[in-house]
Amino acid sequence: MALTPETRLATDELTKRFLVPFSLEDEAAAIRDCLPLLPPPFRGIAETFIDRLRATIQTTAAPFLLANQATHNEQYQRFSMAERIRARSIDGEPNETEEELEARRNQAARVVAISKMNAFSKSEKGIDSLVAETAKFLLRLHNTLEIQSVAREILLQGTVATWSALEMLVSDELTLLLDSRPGLVTKLLSDQNAKRKFEIPKLNVEDLASRGFDLSKQMGRLLFEERDLSSLPTLKCACEALIDSSYLREKLAAPTAWRLNQNRHLIVHRRGIVDEEYLRKTGAKLSVGDQLIVSPTEFEELLLHALSIGSEFLAGLASLVLPNPSINSDAAR
Repeated sequence: MALTPETRLATDELTKRFLVPFSLEDEAAAIRDCLPLLPPPFRGIAETFIDRLRATIQTTAAPFLLANQATHNEQYQRFSMAERIRARSIDGEPNETEEELEARRNQAARVVAISKMNAFSKSEKGIDSLVAETAKFLLRLHNTLEIQSVAREILLQGTVATWSALEMLVSDELTLLLDSRPGLVTKLLSDQNAKRKFEIPKLNVEDLASRGFDLSKQMGRLLFEERDLSSLPTLKCACEALIDSSYLREKLAAPTAWRLNQNRHLIVHRRGIVDEEYLRKTGAKLSVGDQLIVSPTEFEELLLHALSIGSEFLAGLASLVLPNPSINSDAAR
């Protein structure tokens, strides 16, 4: 698709301010390959993870999607209006009422307008026109302080939603894992870091009664339902204690994972206002009191990294739930 230089400049400016939706199909292929290895309850949680990330992309890209749809609708109305005028030349048939004639003319105009719109939206000239109009519309809106604030806030909330999807995946899967295989609690707590973070809480008689005096299928809930995995070190500790995967360790140790988690923490707890702790932990070239800004490019990078962590996590999880225990997490990839 060849865009004119003017349109390319407009799209370059657009993508600095607004997210253009992108597909997860290629990046999610490893998870799709892993799904048949997982029992249905585990599989459902994994599918929800992908769905949540897709929904996060669509929500974060809402300004572009709305503007793009408005541009298409406006162009279609131009075709429709012209065809309605041309359809006035259609003569009535014997015994046809005025209402029937008008309906036939409108239907004929609609068919031609749709055909022309389809052809236009696939042509180089049409694509350039639609892209240019969408970009110019959004850039005009972005000149107002209110829209600038909204555009920034949507990307911040998309960042929070991205981490939440990953956190929920790990928490729900590990809870289900230990509920179904309580023997793995020994493996979890044999790790000294995990033992400190996930030590079995003291239970009184009332607690035991509320659980039916049977913890054999509730060990995951017992260990994880009160634990906060919003911290990367805590989430990392739980994953690495149970899953033997160098690939997963590499993804969790990447600077991108740390930046995603620290951005999430700053947005949730300080509305994105930079403080000394954030600067100390991230080394970001910002000043105390600055408003955190997540660009569309950075948001895409963070979300794709969260997806890659989820992919490696699920591959490792598959090695724990596969019938053949000799299959390791790297083979399950």
